[in-house]
Amino acid sequence: MSHKMNILDKLHQPFVVEKIKGTDWSKGTSGPLIVELDTTEACNLACPGCISEDLVSNNGSFSNERLLELGSEFKEIGVKAVILIGGGEPLAHPSVGKLMDYLGQNDIHIGITTNGYFIDRYMDTIAEYSSWTRVSVDAASAETFDKLRPGKDGQSKFDHIIDNMRQLGKIKKGKMGFSFLVRTESDGFGIQSNIDDIYSAAKLAKEIGCDYFEVKPSYSYAGGVAHALVKHSPERMQEARREIAKLNDLEDDNFRIIKAINLEDSLNCVDRKQSKNYHRCVVADLRTLVCPSGVFICPYWRGKEKFKIGDAKISSMQEIWNSELRKSVMEFADPSVVCDFHCLRDESNKMIYDMIGTSIDDINIVEEYDRFI
Repeated sequence: MSHKMNILDKLHQPFVVEKIKGTDWSKGTSGPLIVELDTTEACNLACPGCISEDLVSNNGSFSNERLLELGSEFKEIGVKAVILIGGGEPLAHPSVGKLMDYLGQNDIHIGITTNGYFIDRYMDTIAEYSSWTRVSVDAASAETFDKLRPGKDGQSKFDHIIDNMRQLGKIKKGKMGFSFLVRTESDGFGIQSNIDDIYSAAKLAKEIGCDYFEVKPSYSYAGGVAHALVKHSPERMQEARREIAKLNDLEDDNFRIIKAINLEDSLNCVDRKQSKNYHRCVVADLRTLVCPSGVFICPYWRGKEKFKIGDAKISSMQEIWNSELRKSVMEFADPSVVCDFHCLRDESNKMIYDMIGTSIDDINIVEEYDRFI
């Protein structure tokens, strides 16, 4: 039986409830609980159709010194978990190992979204401190991988990445996942279908020690539309549905199949608009995105100037969070107006609003189990 991601239950953990009920919502929070951090906008791959292509072409990066300063600023402002993500490839930054050591030693949990190539540089640190490491692979073979995720130097990275994952699988304390983005010709950029690789990729994931295999739909920013599902042909989606149905046979107590929340819509060839009746994204008060090119209210608006709340190269996190710029951007970014796309955290926003209006005695509080709300 495949699983869908559930992020709502996480909001009932004590540290989240305490933050929600201890905030004066006429002013907003004193700092985020979760930071998504692009350590660099450089990447060693040249994936066709990369949604961060505009940023990656800038090759922006935090200096070694500034990256480590950010770690201490996250601690000071009350951050509970940091997700190393991109943008570029987060493990490509030369000081990311020192940052992970600092975060881990200061009880700030770490999640990593990576292309997997540089895992061997920081194998022991990742094994010790990463709560989860999700590797974007999208293929079961070098032949498919090299078409979808070619190296900038023309050399295939597939075997090295799979070997890195196999080695990490032997020593990790946290979870490791194999991420598979379903691609077809409809993605454009000369991309060919990887649907035939779905089952083989899941088998490979299980064999090399992954804890889960995640199937995800592809998105496009074409025409200025934020986070729109790519419309694949019904024939291709029928093929994908058949392959995905086989994955249940691979599940056991140690290996899960996860279906992204929007996968079913993609398989049905629909891109539902998601109307919202609230006017402030309270999730953006609990999470934020920090990049070399700026700090943005959320990943959906990465690199979009209107949604930039500061510059972490020259300002501290405290200064950015309390700035007039952030206040004005949060007012401008009315979800009922600017966010009609399918947002992963729409239900979280609704639940937080319910919790704000509910007595703490009436909230069902659970033990802490996962800081990545």
